[in-house]
Amino acid sequence: MQLKPELLLLETRSNLIELQYYGYIIYSDKNKNIKTFGNTGRYPFFHRSCAKPLQAAIIQELKTKEKFNLTDKEIAVCCASHTGEPVHIELLKSVLQKTGLCEDDLQCPAIEPLSKEEQKRLKSFSPLHNNCSGKHILMLAVCKQIGWDTKTYLNPAHPLQKLIYSKIKQLCETTKELPTTKDGCTAPNPATSLEELTTGFYNVFCTEKYNDIKTAFISNPYLIGGKGRPDTQIMQMNHTLAAKAGAGGLLVVVNTKTNEVLTFKIFDADMKARSIIAINVMLQLNWLNINSIYSKLLDFGLNNNVTTETGETIGEYILNKDVLNWLETL
Repeated sequence: MQLKPELLLLETRSNLIELQYYGYIIYSDKNKNIKTFGNTGRYPFFHRSCAKPLQAAIIQELKTKEKFNLTDKEIAVCCASHTGEPVHIELLKSVLQKTGLCEDDLQCPAIEPLSKEEQKRLKSFSPLHNNCSGKHILMLAVCKQIGWDTKTYLNPAHPLQKLIYSKIKQLCETTKELPTTKDGCTAPNPATSLEELTTGFYNVFCTEKYNDIKTAFISNPYLIGGKGRPDTQIMQMNHTLAAKAGAGGLLVVVNTKTNEVLTFKIFDADMKARSIIAINVMLQLNWLNINSIYSKLLDFGLNNNVTTETGETIGEYILNKDVLNWLETL
């Protein structure tokens, strides 16, 4: 199938268009009615790290939080794509201690943290510095709780992964078999249509059933990402928003006050373009108020100017007018 994403954003330099960014925007209203900017053909895309709150949803029925006396902060870091800052690492160690696990149990690779400051400060890295380590710890915690083997917890045939797979199908309201791959951290990762992913986030964040996950997100934006991370910045701009970024140009934002969901898929995965598109769309929908956005967040998230290395403005990022017209129909 040939995908035909829509033009979302233009980047100009000295009045000439230099770059164009293509993708899709999916919107769900409070009644789970879906509208799309661009014809997705319901093509399946891997969830990447946007899967994390859906994967974590299994702890609600299992009462894992109560079993191990986990705090909202600990649940947040277990749903995170964290930057590996000390605040993240200390919480991860706390979860390990509470669950009787150790760092050697983790099968995510030891890689440098996303935090540039920590990369410079540290001489060596451990699996805890992997931005997905919280997800792995929570998976292992469920295995410890139920008595499942912790050595093979990443095997797609493991009962843990089967449970997660079933939960994601349930949340995304699909009966189809889901394509799966290995994520960067080597854990199984599913694919659904963007519409189904949007529905999955609605079912986690816009219902009462998964309040532990929702509360963890909206109460702890810094723990979900960290310094400079788009989901953290978005949640800091409006504390009723829950946001999760994923590789491959994905970003899902939930307005937990109005029970609406936006999913963004940017095809070249440009992180700056993704943030500019998302924030401009949310401003148009009044999810964000430009007067309440911290100036430091504007530097990355909503700096529509194209500048030279000396700071001179020589161009701008412009949201496609067709996107604006589509937003008026929502």
